[in-house]
Amino acid sequence: MNRRLRLAIGGVTALVIAGVLVAPVVLSGGSGGSCSTTLYYLGHAYTVRSAGAEDAVQAIAIGVGITRGCGSKPENQGVRSLAGVSPAAAIAVAGNASEIYVRRGVCVHAPARTLLACLKR
Repeated sequence: MNRRLRLAIGGVTALVIAGVLVAPVVLSGGSGGSCSTTLYYLGHAYTVRSAGAEDAVQAIAIGVGITRGCGSKPENQGVRSLAGVSPAAAIAVAGNASEIYVRRGVCVHAPARTLLACLKR
């Protein structure tokens, strides 16, 4: 086999191996900087958002949801409603007042300081 052909085969093989090693990172959305936890409740996905601990008041227990994401195993969580907010818009995990879970597509562009006002509309 001639030298150029061996170099070409080696180069192609190296590219394929590099592609296989990089593919999981690219398909998962890049490096860990944008990882967020998702809560699934009654078949709907809710994304975690920050809210002022003094503003988000948890109300009654409404069931159990499953959290997933950030490389952790799925875990059952007690879910509570928020005072003045429909559970179809946002919910909270029992005992965690600093974060709320907002249903995907609801108040997407609202900053943390106005999130609860947006959800109460």
